[in-house]
Amino acid sequence: MPESVRTRRWDALLVGVLAVVLGAAGSWIPSFWYDEVATLHSGGRSPSDLWRMLGNIDAVHGLYYAGMHYWLGAFGPSEFSARLPSALAVGAAAAGVVVLGARLGTRRLGVVSGVVFVLLPRVGWAAVEARGYALTVAAAVWLTVILVAAPTVRGRWRRAAAWSGYAVALAVSIVLFAYLATMIAAHLLTLLARKEVRSSWRGWSVAAAAGTAGAAPFLAVVRAQSGQVGWIPPLDSHLPRALAEYQWFVGAPGFAVAFGVLLVVAAVVTATRGGDGTWRRVLAVAVPWTVVPTAALLIYSVVESPMYLDRYVAFTTPAAALLGGLALTRITARWWTTTLTVAVFAALVVPGYLAQRGPYAKPSGMDFSEVNRFAGEHLRPGDCVLFGAAAWNPASQRLVEDVRPAAFDGVRDLGAGRTAASEGSLWELERAVTDPVEPLASCQALWYFTDQERDATRTVRHTSNELWTLPPHHFEDTAQFAEFTRAGLRIEDRWSFNVTQVVLLRPQR
Repeated sequence: MPESVRTRRWDALLVGVLAVVLGAAGSWIPSFWYDEVATLHSGGRSPSDLWRMLGNIDAVHGLYYAGMHYWLGAFGPSEFSARLPSALAVGAAAAGVVVLGARLGTRRLGVVSGVVFVLLPRVGWAAVEARGYALTVAAAVWLTVILVAAPTVRGRWRRAAAWSGYAVALAVSIVLFAYLATMIAAHLLTLLARKEVRSSWRGWSVAAAAGTAGAAPFLAVVRAQSGQVGWIPPLDSHLPRALAEYQWFVGAPGFAVAFGVLLVVAAVVTATRGGDGTWRRVLAVAVPWTVVPTAALLIYSVVESPMYLDRYVAFTTPAAALLGGLALTRITARWWTTTLTVAVFAALVVPGYLAQRGPYAKPSGMDFSEVNRFAGEHLRPGDCVLFGAAAWNPASQRLVEDVRPAAFDGVRDLGAGRTAASEGSLWELERAVTDPVEPLASCQALWYFTDQERDATRTVRHTSNELWTLPPHHFEDTAQFAEFTRAGLRIEDRWSFNVTQVVLLRPQR
């Protein structure tokens, strides 16, 4: 093996390991939030139950759920284990950025781009999210590596094999996340912009058509389930900040500003001194990759229905890293100046990185993990349990149980009806508190999980532009408390967490 190839592989491995370590660090700290509990609840089902659910809802995440079914079965549903696949995927993506940068330019470009990728706040976010976004990033990187490498493969049959690999990788990528289909148009523009690979038009077009055809049945199912994203807000004045900050630099506005300055300075330097082949090759790959997926979602959101969310285009972060790496290598001639500049960016990302790993780092400060641990420590076999509603929870507080059902072993669940698995739905529906099947008066200890106390209305705006209005809430003013009182129950104790309240009621004596 040539020394240069061996060196580049070591570069990719080392940067990939760095990404995994930084991504996994502190991943066990944040409490699970709504979307992550959906991963646990869906991945914990049997294959047949999961298949039934995907026929009705969430097929867009089906491949990820299927993979998590086996992962969670092997390693359990802890915060660390559930998020580790995302950290590993970020590592694979970082290695891919190094490989891609080296192929498009030099070893230095590959390493610097890889390090920039690791520092991007959206990448740090994806690494501690028990969802499939980090996997989409890895898929986009390595699909692009194949695109760039295939035209250079020597031999007719080997090149055909490379394009066949592209077709398979494209189909799998689309099934992993339907929005990765936008990479087809991005890659088309890359081929048109790069003169040296225009001769690969036939091989790529056949591969792209084959990959799309392979994923077509999946896309039809996702299209039929498009109503499930009807909650996405329409585009409004929030959009400029989403594009300029949240999409790549969530939680680190200072990093966003510095990154923008870096690109502008590099553009000015290039305009003054003139570009070279590396500059043109990187732009041919990175610009369509950053622009096309985002533009496609924005256009669809205007023409058809809202579809754009900042996290949905996390797979464009490698292209941003390539642009950042190109800019850094353009304006810093020596390794020590590059290292110093990277250190400045690292310092700017630290506050956001730490915030992403705080106990209540997830949207609305959801605390499902903490409350689940409390339940495991305090509930006893034979205790009664009911899950109420919460203004910040789109489902019910049963999600506390869905984190780790073992915490509720042996309890009398008064609100459980038919399970979500048997119904092929995502979440269970709660029975009314007044249902006579399980008389409240028979409970010697009733644990009620509900919304926290609020004296005033609270509003929460997420980076997705969702605006949640949380009205005042006092448990003793609710119809549920009145029903408990009529059943002869009184409050013995209550515990308040970040956004959840747990109330223990016992019979009056």
